[in-house]
Amino acid sequence: MSTASSKQRKTYRTEWVDRWSPPKPLFGLQAIEKLLNRHTFLVTPESRLVVAVIARAIHDCLSTTNRRQRREARRFLLGDRLTRWCDLVGLHPDFVRCIARKAGYLADEKAHWQKVPIKVPVPSVPTDPVVGACSAPVHSITCHAHNHPPQGGLIHA
Repeated sequence: MSTASSKQRKTYRTEWVDRWSPPKPLFGLQAIEKLLNRHTFLVTPESRLVVAVIARAIHDCLSTTNRRQRREARRFLLGDRLTRWCDLVGLHPDFVRCIARKAGYLADEKAHWQKVPIKVPVPSVPTDPVVGACSAPVHSITCHAHNHPPQGGLIHA
């Protein structure tokens, strides 16, 4: 069974784009959290929450989907805000940064950009000209200047 409107086949072209491809970390987020919790001066629910925030920032440094989130996490870990959070639980910020680097989470941002191919659809040019028609009905206009019947939408002077 053949229809009058057959589907046209989409054509694609290959484009090369830059994509950040960080290395796979050596161990997971839970292991980092466990390690940091062992080095706090007192383990309480509040200290575990602080460590979870720090560990989440370490994990977000490898975000491949959200560039802004990755940038903010790196700024947090490399800046002074980490010092304030570490002071709450007795961790040294350089120790946290060292763990993040050795685990592979705080990778060099510039070293891991790669050119990768992606397929981009090419817009197809229609073979038949498309003629648009107005779907509004045409009303006849009555000519009051003359005594003849209206003629399908024409205006007489």
